[in-house]
Amino acid sequence: MQKIKATSRLRRLAWLAVIVGLAAAGPAARAQTGEDALRFSSRFPAFGPRMTGMGGAGIAGVADYSALVVNPAGLGYFKRSVFSGSMTSILTRDDGVYRVPGFSNGRDNDVSDTRLGHAAYVYRVPTRRGALTVAASFNQVNTFERDLVFSGENPNNSITDFFMPLPGEFTLEEDDQGVFPSFTRDLSFIAFETFAIDLDPDLVDAGDPVPFVPAVTTGTVAQTGSVTEEGSMKEINFGGAVEASRGVMVGLSVNVPFGTYRFIRIFEEEDLFNDNDGSAGTTDFDFLRLEERVRSKLLGVNVRGGVSAVVAPQIRVGFTVESPTYYSVDEDFDTRLETFFDNGDVFVYGDQPEEDAGSGIFEYTVTTPWRIGAGLALRNAGFTLSADAEYVDWSQLELDASGGTFVDENRRIRQDFEAVVNTRIGVEYRLGVLALRGGFAYQPDPNGANEIDRSKTFYSAGLGYRFSRQFGVDFGWMQERFDDRYRPYVEVTDAPVVDEQVIRNRFMLGFKAFF
Repeated sequence: MQKIKATSRLRRLAWLAVIVGLAAAGPAARAQTGEDALRFSSRFPAFGPRMTGMGGAGIAGVADYSALVVNPAGLGYFKRSVFSGSMTSILTRDDGVYRVPGFSNGRDNDVSDTRLGHAAYVYRVPTRRGALTVAASFNQVNTFERDLVFSGENPNNSITDFFMPLPGEFTLEEDDQGVFPSFTRDLSFIAFETFAIDLDPDLVDAGDPVPFVPAVTTGTVAQTGSVTEEGSMKEINFGGAVEASRGVMVGLSVNVPFGTYRFIRIFEEEDLFNDNDGSAGTTDFDFLRLEERVRSKLLGVNVRGGVSAVVAPQIRVGFTVESPTYYSVDEDFDTRLETFFDNGDVFVYGDQPEEDAGSGIFEYTVTTPWRIGAGLALRNAGFTLSADAEYVDWSQLELDASGGTFVDENRRIRQDFEAVVNTRIGVEYRLGVLALRGGFAYQPDPNGANEIDRSKTFYSAGLGYRFSRQFGVDFGWMQERFDDRYRPYVEVTDAPVVDEQVIRNRFMLGFKAFF
């Protein structure tokens, strides 16, 4: 194996320009998927500290700035103009359990993020009769902040098994020094350049359909890793509401969602007991480190419209429709792999500008489904009970780019994704200047092909206090809980999995000034 490593290096230098060109012409290192589009399109069930405390239930119509996001018709119930703002602090805990047959190990990690939650101005236009209100707001509508860490011992396989190409992902070239491969899969090419995999002449002579060998062929490897997600989605809203007839409000908002997303994956593998020491047909593999980074910028637009009506003195109903959001996504990504051997050899790919396999810039669009919602609110002597239902058919989610890049992925979305009904329930009880709130929300997992149920459950509570007729404060807390699963690599028998439980607590503190 040492001989293979030495002689192959000379051939690679000669063919480097050719292979880099072929590899760079292949698909992006990290394929955009329906799960990526779903991540970008998802949002909190509630906005602002008051509605956060009530689980986000407000489609029936609520005199809160967050009506711009939930049902713009609710703006019509404002009696005075108001300016409001809030800060939000988010604490995310990711408990991960690394599993391979015969071994499991749990680790957890916390990340926190504090930033502006919202800023809004609602203007109640003076009218002789009826109501006319206009408003503008800025909201943080979702966060990507999350950090998974894992570690464990794997006696069954290695990530170098995953680096091995499949038939059809390479061709064998020949020059005056012998046979040499060209790859159409970036990660196999990168692994070949760093000797994480290598071409075996004996297998070539034997006509093996995949004449390569991984750097790790025996023993137990220690595997550690982290997956860090960063960034958030925000939204700018402009809208208004008018009293179309007595007790009937009609509203409309134009919304501009935008944000950033950063994905950083680090995976390390070590020959734990030095089983691969260069003897008995093994390489002298010691350690490798794989880094993958993705950075995305998103910008979109949509329109929301709604109606809210008082159907009885204590009953209010509402309906809302949101158009598809059209996102433009600019993405850049890169890959770096280091491989270390016992004799001191270190091979690195991804440090030099010309080493661009697994790296690049990509632009595409995401079109989300329509959202249709209905709500009911019951009010009596300071007590309010609100309930919402929102229908979203996620099979209509669509990705697009030049060249028909997403034909297969859109077909998978139509097959695997399904329609869901998101639900929200909230209560508020006013005791003079004090308001007590609680809520619950549920977002089903729209991907029926998932290995585990990724449905999200939300619990919330809050309170408000009015210091005077002109000024008040609100506090809201919401906890989000869901399960997830991460696979460090796939298509390898008994490959490790990391089962996750994610708990995200969001705290909001805000003020309201009335004019």
